[in-house]
Amino acid sequence: MSPAPDERERISAAMDRILGGTPQRSNGALTVVALAMEAGVPRNALTQRHTA
Repeated sequence: MSPAPDERERISAAMDRILGGTPQRSNGALTVVALAMEAGVPRNALTQRHTA
């Protein structure tokens, strides 16, 4: 499965929301699972495609 064109932007925006204390789609935990949920991406997008 190829990544969505805006995947990095969605991840970055999700990080900003979680760190800012305003999550919209997750419980706001500082975990890979919560970040993936918040960004609307599969967990493996964070663990395999965007590792840096």
